[in-house]
Amino acid sequence: MQNQKGLLWFFLIMVLAAELICNAWIRSESNQAMIMIAKTESNIRDMADYRQALGVEIERLKSEARITRIARTRLGLAPDIFNQTIYLPKGTN
Repeated sequence: MQNQKGLLWFFLIMVLAAELICNAWIRSESNQAMIMIAKTESNIRDMADYRQALGVEIERLKSEARITRIARTRLGLAPDIFNQTIYLPKGTN
Protein backbone atom coordinates (compact mmCIF):
# COMPACT_ATOMS: atom_id res chain seq x y z
CA MET A 1 0.00 0.00 0.00
CA GLN A 2 2.79 2.39 0.95
CA ASN A 3 4.59 1.51 -2.26
CA GLN A 4 1.49 2.32 -4.36
CA LYS A 5 1.07 5.72 -2.66
CA GLY A 6 4.70 6.49 -3.36
CA LEU A 7 4.27 5.61 -7.06
CA LEU A 8 1.08 7.68 -7.23
CA TRP A 9 2.85 10.73 -5.76
CA PHE A 10 5.80 10.19 -8.10
CA PHE A 11 3.46 9.95 -11.10
CA LEU A 12 1.58 13.08 -9.99
CA ILE A 13 4.82 15.03 -9.55
CA MET A 14 6.04 13.92 -12.99
CA VAL A 15 2.75 14.98 -14.62
CA LEU A 16 2.94 18.40 -12.94
CA ALA A 17 6.58 18.82 -13.97
CA ALA A 18 5.73 17.90 -17.57
CA GLU A 19 2.84 20.37 -17.51
CA LEU A 20 5.11 23.14 -16.23
CA ILE A 21 7.70 22.40 -18.90
CA CYS A 22 5.03 22.43 -21.63
CA ASN A 23 3.59 25.67 -20.28
CA ALA A 24 7.03 27.32 -20.28
CA TRP A 25 7.73 26.11 -23.84
CA ILE A 26 4.36 27.37 -25.12
CA ARG A 27 4.88 30.74 -23.44
CA SER A 28 8.37 31.03 -24.94
CA GLU A 29 7.13 30.18 -28.44
CA SER A 30 4.28 32.64 -28.05
CA ASN A 31 6.69 35.41 -27.09
CA GLN A 32 8.94 34.58 -30.05
CA ALA A 33 5.95 34.68 -32.40
CA MET A 34 4.88 38.06 -31.00
CA ILE A 35 8.39 39.43 -31.51
CA MET A 36 8.46 38.17 -35.10
CA ILE A 37 5.04 39.72 -35.77
CA ALA A 38 6.21 43.07 -34.38
CA LYS A 39 9.35 42.97 -36.55
CA THR A 40 7.30 42.08 -39.63
CA GLU A 41 4.85 44.91 -38.98
CA SER A 42 7.80 47.29 -38.61
CA ASN A 43 9.25 46.05 -41.91
CA ILE A 44 5.87 46.53 -43.59
CA ARG A 45 5.67 50.12 -42.33
CA ASP A 46 9.24 50.80 -43.49
CA MET A 47 8.50 49.35 -46.93
CA ALA A 48 5.30 51.40 -47.21
CA ASP A 49 7.24 54.57 -46.36
CA TYR A 50 9.93 53.64 -48.89
CA ARG A 51 7.31 52.95 -51.54
CA GLN A 52 5.70 56.32 -50.87
CA ALA A 53 9.09 58.01 -51.16
CA LEU A 54 9.70 56.21 -54.45
CA GLY A 55 6.30 57.37 -55.71
CA VAL A 56 7.20 60.98 -54.88
CA GLU A 57 10.55 60.55 -56.64
CA ILE A 58 8.85 59.09 -59.73
CA GLU A 59 6.46 62.03 -59.88
CA ARG A 60 9.38 64.43 -59.54
CA LEU A 61 11.28 62.70 -62.33
CA LYS A 62 8.21 62.68 -64.58
CA SER A 63 7.48 66.36 -64.08
CA GLU A 64 7.08 68.38 -67.25
CA ALA A 65 9.35 71.17 -66.01
CA ARG A 66 12.22 68.74 -65.41
CA ILE A 67 11.82 67.06 -68.80
CA THR A 68 11.68 70.45 -70.54
CA ARG A 69 14.82 71.62 -68.70
CA ILE A 70 16.72 68.46 -69.68
CA ALA A 71 15.56 68.82 -73.30
CA ARG A 72 16.86 72.39 -73.41
CA THR A 73 20.13 71.94 -71.53
CA ARG A 74 21.33 68.45 -72.42
CA LEU A 75 19.71 67.88 -75.80
CA GLY A 76 19.81 71.46 -77.09
CA LEU A 77 16.14 71.45 -78.05
CA ALA A 78 14.29 74.73 -78.23
CA PRO A 79 10.86 75.15 -76.68
CA ASP A 80 7.89 75.88 -78.91
CA ILE A 81 9.63 74.58 -82.05
CA PHE A 82 6.24 73.63 -83.47
CA ASN A 83 5.02 77.24 -83.30
CA GLN A 84 7.89 78.50 -85.45
CA THR A 85 7.69 78.97 -89.20
CA ILE A 86 10.69 77.75 -91.11
CA TYR A 87 11.23 79.16 -94.65
CA LEU A 88 13.26 77.14 -97.07
CA PRO A 89 15.12 78.78 -99.94
CA LYS A 90 13.70 78.35 -103.43
CA GLY A 91 14.87 75.39 -105.41
CA THR A 92 15.15 73.12 -102.40
CA ASN A 93 13.26 69.87 -102.58
